[in-house]
Formats: sequence, C-alpha cells, structure tokens
Amino acid sequence: MSDDNNDVIGEYGLKIKVINFIELAYKENDKLTVSIVKNKGAFTLKVNQDGDATLSGKSGIVRFSASEATEKFGVDFKYASIMFFSGRGKLNYTASFGFSKLGKITYTSFIDIEKLVLSCSGLLCIAARAIKARYRQIDSSIQ
Repeated sequence: MSDDNNDVIGEYGLKIKVINFIELAYKENDKLTVSIVKNKGAFTLKVNQDGDATLSGKSGIVRFSASEATEKFGVDFKYASIMFFSGRGKLNYTASFGFSKLGKITYTSFIDIEKLVLSCSGLLCIAARAIKARYRQIDSSIQ
C-alpha cells in the first residue's frame, strides 16, 4: 500500500472521507440532504466498493456516486457504513470502513454542524455565513 493510502486510511483521513461523502450527497440533492441531516432521528450513509452511495433517513433517500472518493482508497476499499445521530450542535456518528487487506475499521466521532455549514461552498452555506456575520454585527453594535 502506498503512503498516500496510509494517510487516507488513518482515523483523521477517514473522518475527512465521511465529510466528503456528505458533501457529495449535498451536491447531488442539496434540499433532500439538508432535510435528512436536519430531521431528528438517525440516518445512514452507505458506500459500496464501486462508489455507489446512499444517504437515507426519515425524509427520504439520496443516491449519488462517490467513486472518485473511493478510488483514493485504492483497490483495497470494500465498503463504508456510517450511522449518524444528532447531538447538541453536533452530528455524532459511528463509521465502519471495510478493506480487503486491513479488515474492518470502526470508530465513533462527531461533526460540528456549524463549522461544516460555514466552511462549505453551496448557496445554503453562503447564506449561513451571511446570517452569522449579521448576528455578529448586531451583537457588536449592542455592546
């Protein structure tokens, strides 16, 4: 396995992959993806070795291609299965990644929703940054 793949397969690299998968779902269907993530209750993200991905929750299902993201794992990648559940301002998740040679890697982590929304580039993200800047401006004028 190359050094590039070792970087991707480390826990930090896998955390970035989880965010990358959500961004890909957002690009495919932003309204439904936001609805799935925003809805109270658990939702799942599954990706197979061909890069076929599914984000599903109470609001519906978004199917999209994650093949570019999975190709960076190399031929060793078999699957990703991620279960998300809401926390206070955070999106908690348990992720399982399967690899032919390495076996299964499972870990639990979280995504800070505010940081994620404020760092993305879609229209919703631009609006969220503008609203946050407006709130800061109001707060500073009150003080």
